[in-house]
Amino acid sequence: MNPNAGQSAVDRLIALAQQKPARASTTSEELTELETVPLGLPSPRELEHNPMWKALLQLRVFLPYVARLLEMSSPSQQSGALTTELRSEVRQSVGALESSHRDLRLAVQDQTVEIKRIEETAIRTREATERNALEVTELAEDVRSMRSLVKTALVILVLLFLSLIGTAIFLLVKFRPLAH
Repeated sequence: MNPNAGQSAVDRLIALAQQKPARASTTSEELTELETVPLGLPSPRELEHNPMWKALLQLRVFLPYVARLLEMSSPSQQSGALTTELRSEVRQSVGALESSHRDLRLAVQDQTVEIKRIEETAIRTREATERNALEVTELAEDVRSMRSLVKTALVILVLLFLSLIGTAIFLLVKFRPLAH
């Protein structure tokens, strides 16, 4: 399929850059009269909201690997050494991908364990906060009842004191003439 399959990507880019364009001379009139060719593609904003497009964009990471696999599977004029070199490169890439996947999986497992610990800590903290709030509410009720009890006792003491003073005055007034 690809006649330049044996060349590296850099060599192909250099060869493309050295090729001369089909029209070497262009006038300023030709440059101003360029027409745009409608491609019939949706706008980028429409593509952002398209779920199919989002799924395809997620697969673009695998495009270099797919391109290498296609190069390996295509019947071209490749030598056996180049094919084995490509196969070993793909194997190395797949091995690196597997090891990075394994590392990611371990990192995700570690994060899952850490998230569970944090959730348990949050649950314990919430329960302790609820217990403390209940204790504070009970303490406030106890303080209110003690305050009302003290007020009642104070009122009773004031009434007893007033009755004592009243009795003392009564006795002083009643027994005062006897003392003459």
